[in-house]
Amino acid sequence: MGLDYIRARTGKPWRKLWDRGLDRLKAPTLLDLTMSEASRVMTVQLNSDAFGKTGDTLIVQMTADGLSVSDALRAIGRIRNAPPEVTAAISDCGGYAEAVVQRVGMFGDTLEVSVK
Repeated sequence: MGLDYIRARTGKPWRKLWDRGLDRLKAPTLLDLTMSEASRVMTVQLNSDAFGKTGDTLIVQMTADGLSVSDALRAIGRIRNAPPEVTAAISDCGGYAEAVVQRVGMFGDTLEVSVK
């Protein structure tokens, strides 16, 4: 009741299930990820009286000490440790960029925004 039984019942030679499995793992599939653009998602530290919702449009502005985030005319937070390529792209656009809120932090003190 082992390998002989399996070979007798299936009617064809038995082979391992992992036959050419490594080749199948290396082959491209439908779920392969290809990144077309650099990700520009950053975390905003909100001021104590500020809040945001998913989908809100915000303004990111270059300042002397980093990036400031505002909702129309009201400053709501700061982006600390922004990547140099993002700050260079914002400065090339005149110092302003549009950002969309992707996610609100668990405690409501941070926002994840994607800069356009």
